[in-house]
Amino acid sequence: CGPCHSSIPFLKQLVDDYEDEDFEFLSIETWSKNVKRMKMYVKNNGIDFRFLCSTDEVKQSYQVSSVPVFFVLDKDRIIRKVINGYSKEKTDKEIMEAIDKIL
Repeated sequence: CGPCHSSIPFLKQLVDDYEDEDFEFLSIETWSKNVKRMKMYVKNNGIDFRFLCSTDEVKQSYQVSSVPVFFVLDKDRIIRKVINGYSKEKTDKEIMEAIDKIL
């Protein structure tokens, strides 16, 4: 989707900015199950973080009904913040503040 694609530069920068921290980032594709298409998307967009394919069970468990949705988890993998949608500067700031709060 457009907002998902628009978030990629920020997400790549996020991975770089926090590389020296106890931080892990991954992306889970919830729309497509076409692995070949996903691999091409990762390659074409220079995505250098883990990019996984979701199952219906994961979507249901995490109540993913729209995209993108960002989950910020703490070191115990407890969800501390959920951010729906993507608006460049607003969402970037909200994600970074959530991460900084738990690091």
